[in-house]
Amino acid sequence: MSRRVSKRIYGRTVAAVAAIGAMIAAMLVALSAPAMAAGTGTGYLHTSGSKIVDSTGATVRLTGINWFGMETDNHTFHGLWAQVTWKSMIDHMAQLGYNTIRVPFTGDSLRSGAQATSINTNTNPDLVGLSPLQILDQVVNYAGTKGMRIILDRHRPSAAGQTALWYTASVSEASEIADWQMLAQRYAGNTTVVGADLFNEPHAEGTEPNSTGACWGCGVQARDWRLAAQRIGNAVLQANSNWLVIVEGVSCPSGGSPNTFDNIPDDPLTCDWWGGNLAQAADFPVQLNVANRLVYSAHDYGISVFDRQSWFNDPNFPNNLPDIWNHFWGYLVQQNIAPVLIGEFGSTLQNPLDVQWMTKLMQYMGTGVNGMSFTYWSWNPDSGDTGGIVQDDWVTVNQNKQSILQPYLIPPVGGGTSSPPPTDTTAPTTPSGLAASGTTSTSTNLAWTASTDSGGSGLAGYDVLRATGASGGTFATVGTSTTASFAATGLSASTTYRFQVRARDGAGNTSAVSNTVTVTTSASTGDTTAPTTPSGLAASGTTSTSTNLAWTASTDSGGSGLAGYDVLRATGASGGTFAQVGTSTTASFAATGLTANTTYRFQVRARDGAGNTSAVSNTVTVTTTGGGTGGGCSVTATTQTQWQGGYVIQPVRITNTGTSPITNWTVTFTVPSGQTITNLWNGTLTVSGGTATVHNNTSNPIAAGGTYEFGFQATRGNSDTSLPSGYTCSSP
Repeated sequence: MSRRVSKRIYGRTVAAVAAIGAMIAAMLVALSAPAMAAGTGTGYLHTSGSKIVDSTGATVRLTGINWFGMETDNHTFHGLWAQVTWKSMIDHMAQLGYNTIRVPFTGDSLRSGAQATSINTNTNPDLVGLSPLQILDQVVNYAGTKGMRIILDRHRPSAAGQTALWYTASVSEASEIADWQMLAQRYAGNTTVVGADLFNEPHAEGTEPNSTGACWGCGVQARDWRLAAQRIGNAVLQANSNWLVIVEGVSCPSGGSPNTFDNIPDDPLTCDWWGGNLAQAADFPVQLNVANRLVYSAHDYGISVFDRQSWFNDPNFPNNLPDIWNHFWGYLVQQNIAPVLIGEFGSTLQNPLDVQWMTKLMQYMGTGVNGMSFTYWSWNPDSGDTGGIVQDDWVTVNQNKQSILQPYLIPPVGGGTSSPPPTDTTAPTTPSGLAASGTTSTSTNLAWTASTDSGGSGLAGYDVLRATGASGGTFATVGTSTTASFAATGLSASTTYRFQVRARDGAGNTSAVSNTVTVTTSASTGDTTAPTTPSGLAASGTTSTSTNLAWTASTDSGGSGLAGYDVLRATGASGGTFAQVGTSTTASFAATGLTANTTYRFQVRARDGAGNTSAVSNTVTVTTTGGGTGGGCSVTATTQTQWQGGYVIQPVRITNTGTSPITNWTVTFTVPSGQTITNLWNGTLTVSGGTATVHNNTSNPIAAGGTYEFGFQATRGNSDTSLPSGYTCSSP
């Protein structure tokens, strides 16, 4: 039942399907029989400069392994089909010296009704009938008894495959945040699970200047991975402030591959492996609301994964490699900015040059507890382009790999918390000194002296309670905060309110309420003058799921000041009703969560501090790009490369979204005027005007959930940069 899996990397797809990345961090939430400092540390993990340290301040080095499968359509660890028990595999990892397991997963595996498959009922009868999450619980608990740590890795939006961005048309950023918060709360109090690798290998897509992939520091909300990591990471910390937040790099900072056909020389160090480029992290750092929780992570691979990285051909190889690593991520450690976890690295070692690469990389990371943390790719033998530490029987060790890694491994010692975690029944101390300042007609700013928690589960945050009136009434929770301050907004003018605050720990214990502070909002300004109408509304950067709106700012002369803008949307080129879909305090807005191949209209209106609203702006109409569905199939198209006068679209991937095989499919899309498709493979093409239609040219069925790919090449005018759009798929 061995299943071969390959990875995709910048510049080429070596294959696709499950992979597990790496990355590792540390941080925890409870303390009971913790690992010794010589292993994975004591208590919670956090960061200090470029080091990961434990609760005593001792430096901890995580030397781990990737065990993948929960991100695939098996929804659980691969190898559970083998003639060896799951516990014996964890025992074997620990015996070899791996003190951490990085666990890739997809949101599909967390859903109610998800089923774990390919489990050998003879060797692992204790896992039969368990859900993917319940199996993960078992692995976490048993690894904890060995003194090992667990890193959770959001490897893919869905089991369908890796994507350039952290979200898709069907899997939103909000759903990813919800998954992370559920996991953070599920394992709160369990010191074995130490952190969240937010998303695996965000990377470039499209060719400059038509970049559509993950960028770093570009400022585009829909594509800037650094900004997304801040949003997702802070949401994780809001649910569990004791976890480490692990943030991988991108491949190309612009989010697109260099244009090799524009006769402009490209810096060979512009792009790195998927997830490996952190060159912009110093200038555009990830900023989290909880200090000392950020760990950056990079991936690096050998020739067996992709043999055309320029540095492999340097005559000074492998001595040129440290300068490459310094450029992309090593400087973060050298300058004491933050720890870097090498979350994935691996090779088959069939090429002797890869032995040199891997030996040099381990030397670069350093020896002993002060070296960089890492998680090797992979335990699994079914990683198609690297193989594993164990061979196809899931027992026999590949000694060529292990001998290179062995001097750098720090075996686990003792045990972290196992199931059930120790029960924390001690409430945090009561917040004190609650005070209000800056009270206006609609808001006030609260601040207090922070609480502390000694029960072991850690301070999780604060609940803010409010009652109306100088006395009487009932206090109700109106907000939460992870810091000792809170901006209370949406208040009524000339009204008295009372506020209290209580602290909350990771086990759910709450303190007594603080002192009560009473505020009375000021009188309304009597402003009845609406702001000026926003003008020049325009859209740019439209993708299959998002568009960026911008407009000329409004002004307000009524005295209450401009408060912000309401963004309204209607579906279709005409008709329908405009409804508010968001707000902004600036003259721009990233509209996300859109449906592919769909037309939308947007308007904006301004709002002042007294609640007056302007007339709506001009209407802007956008149509999202490919990725649409129809019948029993969906289609997505990827621009492989483009140049002056032409481009290649490959793959155009058809997915069977139904529950039974399909034997016939039709894909249609619009070809811009003046362009000609000169070659198409794996399909039959007809063109009528600007509409291209592609039919299957084989009767081989596409299984339910399966995929089929075709591609094409086209010519266009030298000044033409447009690309086909409006991809749809249908099947009888």
